[in-house]
Amino acid sequence: MKQFEIYIAAQRATGMQITIFGIALLLVAVLLHFSQLNPITQGLRNSFLVISILLLVSGIGFIVNQKSLLKSKTETYQADPSEFKKQEVERMEGVNKSVPKIILGLSIILIIILLALILLIKQPLWRGVSYGISIYFLGLLIVESISYLSVKTYLNALLN
Repeated sequence: MKQFEIYIAAQRATGMQITIFGIALLLVAVLLHFSQLNPITQGLRNSFLVISILLLVSGIGFIVNQKSLLKSKTETYQADPSEFKKQEVERMEGVNKSVPKIILGLSIILIIILLALILLIKQPLWRGVSYGISIYFLGLLIVESISYLSVKTYLNALLN
């Protein structure tokens, strides 16, 4: 159960990282709003505003979800520790398989956006939007990669 609590703490930290990323992009969007606007900074501002809202909602939702997961799994553990372990091994093996696919998907999307920026997108406003989206996917890629470490650590603890 101790390893599960450590895992939940790490996942809450991931939720906080996502939320802080959202706050940071929102602050940049506000600063860009009051700075000299050109089409690229307008695109950045607009994309950061939308992305920051998505990040704030998903980060806070992730934190709340971890709290409810902790509560339900604690109840399962108290009722039947062996059933808890069985459920957690199954759940974490699924997570362990899906996270590398998510990381690969984010990497592919980031590469496609960057190639489109270089080869296709010529209008300054859309270049700014594309830069904003690239920053979003890069941030998600970093957060997912960090989070994956706690997934692997917890799964290894469950299997040993």
